[in-house]
Amino acid sequence: MTTNSVAENLRMWDQVHAWEEDGDEWKGQAVVCGVPYEAWKEALVERLIEPYLQPGAAVMEIAPGHGRWTGYLGERAGRLILVDLSPSCLEHCRKRYAGRFDLETHVTDGSSLPPGLDGQLDLVWSFDSFVHIHPRDIANYMRHFRRVLKPGGLAVIHHANRAHHTLWMAGMRRWGPQWTYLYRVLSIGAQERLDGWRSPISGRLFARLAHEAGLEVVEQFQRWGEGGRYGVPRHNDLVTVMRNPG
Repeated sequence: MTTNSVAENLRMWDQVHAWEEDGDEWKGQAVVCGVPYEAWKEALVERLIEPYLQPGAAVMEIAPGHGRWTGYLGERAGRLILVDLSPSCLEHCRKRYAGRFDLETHVTDGSSLPPGLDGQLDLVWSFDSFVHIHPRDIANYMRHFRRVLKPGGLAVIHHANRAHHTLWMAGMRRWGPQWTYLYRVLSIGAQERLDGWRSPISGRLFARLAHEAGLEVVEQFQRWGEGGRYGVPRHNDLVTVMRNPG
């Protein structure tokens, strides 16, 4: 896989990936931060969920997978909507959280959000999914963020962050593992052999796409906590917070 297309994402997350620990198999960010995984999860909830999710708010989680973060969102939300291009992932979430809180679920086409939600949401949230989405599909999602968010509503998105000047080199990945590694070194750094199938987008391009969609970029960051102890430094990822200015 090289292009981060909708079809490739559907095949990977609906058919190929085994979801051995319902998403908790991805402990790499904690490892790179040098902290215990459970402490990293707790810090993520404190930094990426609690400040942006008011009790009783209407929230959408994009691409929840097997619901690693869904429980934290559902415990606080008044309304929780899950959208995913994987029908099997949505079915798993419905079963996993049955009886705990109500879920609205929608199968998406991988670049848009369901109709009928215009101006209804306080928060759009996603972690570990936009890192794999192609920029053209991210741009389309951004336009839908603007549509579904209330004035002042927020989007908190974890995404890839390659060096901006190397984005045109993404096609190198088609040439095999050695070229993929070279692209990783040039665009992210030599931290690991593989690049986590990160999409060809930079923080700068992500912010530009948000601006073009009519969203205000509130902040972009990679680390948090005392001394930057926690964060998403693996593969040089970023988190971007955006606001619908109304």
